[in-house]
Amino acid sequence: MLISELETPAVVVDLDVMDQNLSRIAAYCRQHQILLRPHTKTHKIPALAKRQIASGAVGITVSKLGEAEVMLDAGITDMLIAYPIVGEAKTTRLAKIAEQAKITVALDSDEAARGISAAAMRQGSRIGVLVEMDVGFGRCGLASEKDLLALAQTITTLPALEFKGLMFFPGHFSVGPEERSVLRTKVNDFLDRSLETFQRASLPLAIVSGGSTPTAYESDLFHGVNEVRPGMYIFNDRNTVAISAASLSDCALSVLVTVVSTAVPEHAIVDGGSKTFSSDRFQGEGGNGFGLVKEDPSAVIERLSEEHGHLNIERSGRRYRVGERLSIIPNHVCTTINLHDEIYGVRGDQVETSWRVAGRGKVR
Repeated sequence: MLISELETPAVVVDLDVMDQNLSRIAAYCRQHQILLRPHTKTHKIPALAKRQIASGAVGITVSKLGEAEVMLDAGITDMLIAYPIVGEAKTTRLAKIAEQAKITVALDSDEAARGISAAAMRQGSRIGVLVEMDVGFGRCGLASEKDLLALAQTITTLPALEFKGLMFFPGHFSVGPEERSVLRTKVNDFLDRSLETFQRASLPLAIVSGGSTPTAYESDLFHGVNEVRPGMYIFNDRNTVAISAASLSDCALSVLVTVVSTAVPEHAIVDGGSKTFSSDRFQGEGGNGFGLVKEDPSAVIERLSEEHGHLNIERSGRRYRVGERLSIIPNHVCTTINLHDEIYGVRGDQVETSWRVAGRGKVR
């Protein structure tokens, strides 16, 4: 099938660019002796997770149990669930998954640890645990090395659990390289204190897991980190480019849309709106727009209705025609993919494959 035969909107992936992205991060991790455990929340597709493993990843990361179950059904058996699992129904599901796979889970509370331990005991499974650090993002995690150690020591006393180490997510690093360098100094201070605290307590840290695509190629600059969990690197997006974590040529994914109206002066409407694109804000200078039109960077996707993408083309020298197709790089690739049932792998003008987004909507 030709790309021109796809009905729009359609999410398309340039296979050559994607493979380059996979090879590049794998080579980096090998060079710095860092384990690669990519976060599959970006694509939620088992075939792509297997492609990441084949290119050098030791396993995968997921956020939710539903994602883990999808990956397990596809035969993937080494997973980190980078999310605290709380509640009897969910801990029971977790323990059942751990019967069939090597499972590690991240948490930051005594309550979560005890709940998982009890479920694993009932099920007869064993679960690895990483204690989450808050390195400044302010979402989950403990911000004191003493609290980290106290929880880790509790975990070592709980049956059916194996304390493996620490995990952090530098979510506030979605800024430029210079700002990331300043932020990294504070994170490294915390890492140094934590590493020293655990060493004094004679409690080994087999894993110190860092993460995020913005810091992926700076992972060796974080003290003690021996595992990373980037997600968006497989495709990249407009925001990744804006913070100099990728170039436009590294963006493998775009959304193919059709111009359906040019009736309003200095505007064009495409057939992709808020049900097609991420509504995440642009993190670059000015913060304008909901994607980059590859054929016309001067166009601004200024507004999204449910099924309409509103392009402001007043600064464009390009003539827009009803029926023509455009390729748009979304601001945030993860949330864009989660809006679609399938995406297409393309090479040149040919559609080579398609993938069902099997983990779509798996929020439990």
